Amino acid sequence: MRVISGKYKGRTLLSPHGEVRPTTDLVKGSLFSMLDAGGLVRDANWLDVFCGGGGIGIEALSRGANSCVFTDIDTSNVCSNLKKLDLSCRVIRSDFRRVLRLLREEKFDVVFCDPPYKSGYAQTAFELILKYDIITDGGVIIIEHSCENDLINVPEDCIIDKRVFGVSALEIITRG
Repeated sequence: MRVISGKYKGRTLLSPHGEVRPTTDLVKGSLFSMLDAGGLVRDANWLDVFCGGGGIGIEALSRGANSCVFTDIDTSNVCSNLKKLDLSCRVIRSDFRRVLRLLREEKFDVVFCDPPYKSGYAQTAFELILKYDIITDGGVIIIEHSCENDLINVPEDCIIDKRVFGVSALEIITRG
């Protein structure tokens, strides 16, 4: 896993071991191209849920994001990567349901969720993000999941853009 652009371009990052699949460079590059075009990277406040090694949030910071909160049940890899890059960020080690409830008084421009594939957590996380209203006006929720599982049921007041990359799908969701 590596940073593909910005201040930390080319720096390698630790990724979790086991049955994980860090976001590929192709998916990451496509995602950030879309977000850059929409003005959702530079000076934006990010939340990286199910962050693993923190690759997406670190990529955002490398490209000029204002801040990123990282959260996962195991934060050892993201903490190592942040230390390696001398980045000072908020890291919350806990279950995503608890974290989203704790952050309900905060607002983020971008919330990126990459739950374990086929876990059923994508829909739950999406619903909690909406329930706790942690997205700024004009902000986006991005859910990465297996393209075999179209599990994101979106309310009528949301707009969705779906991109498929091999076995991975990105759902980019905005309100209004």
